[in-house]
Amino acid sequence: MKTRKAFTLLETVIALGISCSLLIISIYNLKNYQDRVEEQQTLEWFKDTFKSMLNYCYLNKRAVLVRFENNKITFNSDVGTNKAQIRSRNLPKTLSVSENFKRTYRISSSGEAPPVTIKFKSTLTKHTYIYKVQMNWGEIVEKKT
Repeated sequence: MKTRKAFTLLETVIALGISCSLLIISIYNLKNYQDRVEEQQTLEWFKDTFKSMLNYCYLNKRAVLVRFENNKITFNSDVGTNKAQIRSRNLPKTLSVSENFKRTYRISSSGEAPPVTIKFKSTLTKHTYIYKVQMNWGEIVEKKT
């Protein structure tokens, strides 16, 4: 009786099909994970930059304009002078600013910020991230729905 020393073609094709299926699923999940991380990093950047701009305004007695336009957030200080300090970041494709929010927000030169609610909507996670700026000292509070 003969003994086999190798796999048949059918066994090889089945093993290859299973391996490829697992690889495709893991690559898709990795891309999804990368998009979620990018969203979270952008939201953390916004919150941290907002807080640092409040401190900047208070310490340097200069106002800051925060603009939300064309899927981009821009922090622009010393408006009208050549000492403008600009920090900006593009929003990920899966994240957008709520439509009912006005596009320009001003932090005064004394570090005071008027109360406002800023909503970011995620098409990836289907969450709405709400940032409430409390009256005067502009403490920003995060809430996820």
